[in-house]
Order: sequence, then C-alpha cells, then structure tokens
Amino acid sequence: MALRRLPVGRIAALAALLVATLVLVRGVPGPRWKTLRPGLEFATISGDPWCRGGSSQIALLRIDPARARLRVHYFGTSSGGRPLDVVEWQRVTGAEAVFNAGQFTPDWNYLGLLVSGGNVISKRMHATFKAALVAGPNDGGNSAHVLDLEHDSIDVARPQWSEVAQSFMLFDRGGRLRVRSSDKIANRTAVGEDRSGRLVVFVTEGAYAIDDFARLVQKSPFQISHAMAMDGGSEAQLCVVAGGFHYICMGGRTRAVTSSDAADADTPLPAVISVAAR
Repeated sequence: MALRRLPVGRIAALAALLVATLVLVRGVPGPRWKTLRPGLEFATISGDPWCRGGSSQIALLRIDPARARLRVHYFGTSSGGRPLDVVEWQRVTGAEAVFNAGQFTPDWNYLGLLVSGGNVISKRMHATFKAALVAGPNDGGNSAHVLDLEHDSIDVARPQWSEVAQSFMLFDRGGRLRVRSSDKIANRTAVGEDRSGRLVVFVTEGAYAIDDFARLVQKSPFQISHAMAMDGGSEAQLCVVAGGFHYICMGGRTRAVTSSDAADADTPLPAVISVAAR
C-alpha cells in the first residue's frame, strides 16, 4: 500500500498564518513594567506582526499624572534659542523622560496649538488635527489627558491648561480609527489614555504604517480608551534617564545612554514633552 506524502510546505504556511491570526486576535502580549519613580514606569513590547522595517521593539512609558508632571518645552523659550535633540532636551530639563511633541514646519514653527507653562507659543489651531495632549489645569490639580477635539474644546484665547500640544487622533473612545490606510512606513510616537486615567507613551524602534500602528496601540493589553499620534520618522524620539536606568531611541537608532555620553542625534526637535516625578 503506497503511503501518501504530507504537504509539509502547506502545513507550515497554514501554521504560520494561524500564529499570526492568534496574535492579532489576542493583541500584543503584556510586558514587565520597571518602576523608574513613583508614577513612572518603563517597559518594551514586540510590535510583530505589524512592524514593517527595523526592530519590532516598542518602548513604553506609563505615567500617573497624579504622581508625575508633564511639561511642554519649545526651543524659543527653553533651550538658548536653538532646537535640541532629545538627549540635550533631557539634560536641559533634568526630567526623567523626554519625548517628541507634534509636527512642525521646516522653519521650526509648530503645526497647531502649543502652550508651555501657561504661555501660548503657537496660537493657531490646526484645522484637521483633532487631538491635544494637555496637562496642568488652570483651576488646580495634577491631571493630564488626551483630548479628542471633536468632543472636547480648548479656548485658544485663554487655554484651560498650562501645557498643550496639538496633533491628530489615532482612534477615539468609540473604537473608531481616525487615520486612513497608508503604505507609507515610519517610526512612530503615540500617547494613549488608559481606562484608569494614566497616560501611556509608545515610541517605536522600527517602522510602521500609521493605520497598523493605530491598531497595535488599540489592541495592546493596556486598556487604552483613545490615543493620539505625535510626530513620526526621525523625529520619533525618547530619552529616559532615571537613576541607573538609561534608554534612548532616536528615530530608529537605539542605544544606552550614560551621563557622560555626548549627544549624537542629527534630528533636532523644536518642541518636546518632559515627564518628571513630583
């Protein structure tokens, strides 16, 4: 009796498809959080199968606004008159973490509303950017939020928040994606708000399509209710220095940082967000 040969190639392909499907259904596996300071945690996760280029690792910064303070910094008022890279910004601010803010023009003008320490740096609301990262309510308190400007409002003449950085939504509280499908890939930065009121910053070491990145953040195990994107590409930067812990990602370039390192980024940032323990 002749033995039938098993279609090994087809079985392997089916198994690979099944694994990818399970990952998509279950979402991104949970990380091990490292507490940097009270209210400030760091972790990394794999962005497979969404990553399309470079390292699939994604750096995460989880922030409890009641225990850590967010501030907006702009080079015209905070850095001696020139844009800095993320390592220089960390040194200037002395904060435990610094990440890139939203988009800007080639001549360093911020695209959208930008408020730093209660001072309105950029007054013009961007018509199509429907998100804002805000902190420091003028009526007191320690809150910070991702606002959906389709439902929330900001008074441009007298902003209700001392820190504001406008950009665009990835997805809203109803689960609706607010970005279009695209084949363009780039490193990404996002800020999501979880169902407990904490903020989670995502900075990718590799390149993602914007809609894939939105789905990744949405399917992550962090109960993100809604999220916004900051600038991407080489501007997607994060520097974390807390005690003996050091991490830096500069638009795909990742390395350890020590206090004696010289900054070597070639993409300066006119505006950043700093995070410091209270």
